[in-house]
Amino acid sequence: MTLRRPGQRAGTTHTPRPPRPEPPQPFERYWSRTGTEPVTARSAMGVRLVLAVLFTPVFLAATGLFWFWMTQSGAGDVPGPDSLRTLTAICGGLALFAVTDLIVLLRRRRRRKPPQASS
Repeated sequence: MTLRRPGQRAGTTHTPRPPRPEPPQPFERYWSRTGTEPVTARSAMGVRLVLAVLFTPVFLAATGLFWFWMTQSGAGDVPGPDSLRTLTAICGGLALFAVTDLIVLLRRRRRRKPPQASS
C-alpha cells in the first residue's frame, strides 16, 4: 500500500514544486539582467551625463548668440533673419533636449543608489 496525498491519483508519484522566486528587492530592477546582454554590460548613463553637462551650456549659448545675431541683421544681410531664426530654433530644441536628458539622468542616478545608513 502506498501513501498518497489528498487529490493525488493512484499510481502517480509526488513531484515537488519548484521554489517560489523571492520578491524583488527595492533596487533590484536597476541591477538585474533582463535580456541577453553580457554579464559585463555597462550602462551608457555616464557618457550621456557627460555629454548633457557639456552640451547644455553650448546649445544655450548658441541659441542666445543666434537670437542676438537675428535681431541685429537686416533684410539684405547674409545670412538673413529667416536662416538665423531657423538656427535659433534648432539650437533651442537641442538645448531643451539636453536639459531634459540631464534631468532624467540625474533622477535615475538618485533612484539607482540605495540610501546610505547613517552611523
